[in-house]
Amino acid sequence: MKLSKKTIVISSIIVVSIALLIAFAAIIKINVNKPKLLKKLEEGVDLQIKGFVYTEVGEANAKWEVKAETATYNKKHNLALFDQVQIKLTTSDGKVFVMSADKGRMFTDKKNIEIEDNVVIVSDTGDRFSTDHLSYNDAGKKFYTDAPVTMENKRMKITGKGLTLFMNKGELNIPSMVKARIN
Repeated sequence: MKLSKKTIVISSIIVVSIALLIAFAAIIKINVNKPKLLKKLEEGVDLQIKGFVYTEVGEANAKWEVKAETATYNKKHNLALFDQVQIKLTTSDGKVFVMSADKGRMFTDKKNIEIEDNVVIVSDTGDRFSTDHLSYNDAGKKFYTDAPVTMENKRMKITGKGLTLFMNKGELNIPSMVKARIN
C-alpha cells in the first residue's frame, strides 16, 4: 500500500497540529497553576507591609508603639498610611493608653501622626474616650483633637470639645464645653 503525497502532507499537518495543541495546553496549565510572586504596588507607594509594628522610646522612658494591619510608605512625601491602626502609649509615669482607628497616617520626617474614623482611646484605669480624629505632635509630645469627645467609665459619662494627652506627663485634658453625668 503506497501512500500518496497528499495523504502524507495531511497526516503530517494533523500530527503537528495535535503536538502544538498539547504544547499550548501544557503552557496554559503551567501559567494557571503558577503562583504570583509579586503584586504591583499602587503608584507612589514605595513599600507595603502587612502586620506593621513601629516602637519608639522617648524622654523619661515614655514609649509608644504603632501597629497596623497594613502600612504603605511613600518616600517622596515621607508619608506612611495605615489601615486598622492601634497606638499603645506608655507615659513616663507608667499610665497606659491604647488608641485605635480605622485608618491613619504618619509624617515620617517629623514623626507626627493622625488617626481617624472610629477613634477610641482606652486607659489602663478603664476610661474609654471616643472621637472622630486624633493627632500626635512629636515636637510637643502630645496627642490632641479639636473634635467632640465622649469619655465613659463605670462611674460617669463626660462629653466635651477637644482633648489633649501629654505623653511625658500622662496628663489628659478636655478643654471646653464639658458636661458630666454621674451614675
